[in-house]
Amino acid sequence: MPGPAPKPTELKRKLGNPGKEKLPDLNRVIALPQVSDQAPQHLSKQAKKFWTEIRAVAPWIANTDGTLLLELCEKMDRKTKLVKELEQSAFVLYTDKGYAYANPLVGMISTTENEILKILSLLGLTPSDRSKLGVAEVKVRSKIEELISQKRNA
Repeated sequence: MPGPAPKPTELKRKLGNPGKEKLPDLNRVIALPQVSDQAPQHLSKQAKKFWTEIRAVAPWIANTDGTLLLELCEKMDRKTKLVKELEQSAFVLYTDKGYAYANPLVGMISTTENEILKILSLLGLTPSDRSKLGVAEVKVRSKIEELISQKRNA
């Protein structure tokens, strides 16, 4: 069974380096500029909205990640178009001789979804990748917070 995921250097610094590990010299650390808030003009309206939403929730995405973010938005756009096209068709198609076969759009959507997931992971936008980066955690409500919430709702 694997041990806990390694903590990112940023989180170790934030916590005061509890393990007393040797950390890179902060004077030599390069702070990368964030990717632009302005979505590229060639993207569709929906892809631009997605760009803006990601920028709002993922401030760690650097300028050097711009190409990946652009590719993610384009793939999300492609998936939307493929799903719309599939809605106009059927999941199962038939040859002129009556043989059934899967609609190729289903496979194209599946492939696009896998590509999207890979890019989300590379950008630290999946739960496990966020925890590896140490940028966000989901806070579980404590018992006392739960009781207070129940009392308010009663």
